[in-house]
Amino acid sequence: MILTDQNIDYISKNLELYGLKNQELREDILDHICIHIENSEATNFELAYQAAIQKFGGYLNINHIQTETNVQLYFKASKNRMKLSFAIELLTSMFILTGCFFKIMQWPYAGLILFSGFALLILLALPLYFYTRYKEKLLKYQS
Repeated sequence: MILTDQNIDYISKNLELYGLKNQELREDILDHICIHIENSEATNFELAYQAAIQKFGGYLNINHIQTETNVQLYFKASKNRMKLSFAIELLTSMFILTGCFFKIMQWPYAGLILFSGFALLILLALPLYFYTRYKEKLLKYQS
């Protein structure tokens, strides 16, 4: 069966209507459905479309695919965020400890190093920590 542009638009709008908000995922599933319909022996578009949707497990399974994709994207972003957080926390602790050592030894620039360490802590490390905790709570409530 050969699909027209109207058929493809109809499938795309239905996928968006049933909860596929991720553009790349919607295009991938649209491609799979179109290939299944084009390879089918059916002559009626509606029947071929319903058969293709059922092959995916129905609209409920398509929503499950969307949820699983969101979780995988979250964990990928979370991994990067954890690496950044570790680097910032390491740098912050190094500045604070070095500043304390300089202060004990009464060497110059001790105040500047301590100030830099606490500025990193307040401006970067703590907001990143609380943002990560917020995202984890959101994921827990969604699942």
